[in-house]
Amino acid sequence: MKYPLSIRAVHWSSAVIILGLIILGAYMTPFEMNNMEHSENLYFWHKSFGVLAFILVCIRLYFRSRHTLPELPEGMPKHEKIAAKYVHKALYALMILVPVLGYVQSCVYPYSSGVHFFGLLIPELFSDNQAVFVVVNVIHKVLAYLLLALIAAHVLGAIKHRLFDKENDVLNRII
Repeated sequence: MKYPLSIRAVHWSSAVIILGLIILGAYMTPFEMNNMEHSENLYFWHKSFGVLAFILVCIRLYFRSRHTLPELPEGMPKHEKIAAKYVHKALYALMILVPVLGYVQSCVYPYSSGVHFFGLLIPELFSDNQAVFVVVNVIHKVLAYLLLALIAAHVLGAIKHRLFDKENDVLNRII
């Protein structure tokens, strides 16, 4: 059984966007004070696609609640099923936490131009606070890299089953 097309489309769209956000985030951070015009443009796109990633994860959760999802293969070892379950839960938690923390970070940063969603200014719910920014900035970065590590584990697990454990091929369900 495959995942419904709606879930597959949102899965792959969000995968591309999230990986792009992590790459852009790692690339743009050295430009914070060096080249404000260059960095403002990068931050604008990072924030816009971050909001889009958050919207997509909300859509994913909605679709998941409305559809019957395929079970993991019966032949899959129990420890792998448990690992898959917890990695998926952690992925969803981080796909929510990272953009929410990015939003908070942008709100509290005294020099932020606001949170934009492709030109639409999103209201800021928190006031400027450099001390909060410093803490949230670190947490946002650490969780983004943790998300990247879990994505790598997710991808490697799917590839492992695809290449070495064909009777438990889980990748076929999402492509």
